[in-house]
Amino acid sequence: MKIKDIAALIESVAPLQLQESYDNAGLQVGDPEQEVTGVLTTLDVTEESVQRAIQSGANLIVSHHPLLFHGVKQINPRRDYISRVLIEAIRQDIAVYSAHTNLDNAPQGVNRRMAEVLGLQDVRPLAPLAKSQTAGLSPDFASRCGSGMIGRLPQPCDAHSFMQLVKERFSIPAIMSNGEDFSPSHQIHSVALCGGAGDDFIPDAVRAGADAFLTGEVSYHLYFGHPELLILCGGHFETEQYTCQLLKELIQAKYPDLSVTIAPKSSPVKCF
Repeated sequence: MKIKDIAALIESVAPLQLQESYDNAGLQVGDPEQEVTGVLTTLDVTEESVQRAIQSGANLIVSHHPLLFHGVKQINPRRDYISRVLIEAIRQDIAVYSAHTNLDNAPQGVNRRMAEVLGLQDVRPLAPLAKSQTAGLSPDFASRCGSGMIGRLPQPCDAHSFMQLVKERFSIPAIMSNGEDFSPSHQIHSVALCGGAGDDFIPDAVRAGADAFLTGEVSYHLYFGHPELLILCGGHFETEQYTCQLLKELIQAKYPDLSVTIAPKSSPVKCF
């Protein structure tokens, strides 16, 4: 199969039109007609992930976060890591494809996987997309697209127990939360979530009647003013870490004989 075939497969699940206006999902580097020898899935395209692709014999990196997000006006290896990655990828004939907010907003995308990790039931989009983003898609598919997810726990639990559940399921050593404000009698039934930088959706979680909201980044002042909502900040990488496995499963479901390697977990931010 060719790079364009892998791209078409991903876009059948996460159409590019679902991406946000600021995004740059799709083929970042490479020839769509090139034959694929192997795939590396990763959250971020780094110098380490390019080397891992070379070692595994992969000539296609499929990432969540786009390598080319902002405009590139200069490619200088002494200037930034993006330049070094671009130069090495082109030298090694390695293509780069990114599925970002289109995969976030897809029914079976990043946020759905987060909900599955937590064991949520009756999951639905937290913030449905505008009709302009889903124009031309089937009504059933379009109705399941949206930013974030909301669902319910199989069994309600108190705030402290829910924080422990999140830490265990996402392997997070520490979590930021307003949980100290919640008494043991406050039960968590409904949970809203959004992987990565999702604090914009706190008002949506409140409107939806969620008892808790989990995301990867929360601005300090957004913790205030929501006494009814347990807010948990688990880390950008940590909340999206299962995206690599999601992409691998998607590709190998159609191409079981294709070698697909997951890049080792590597967050640039550590807890000390």
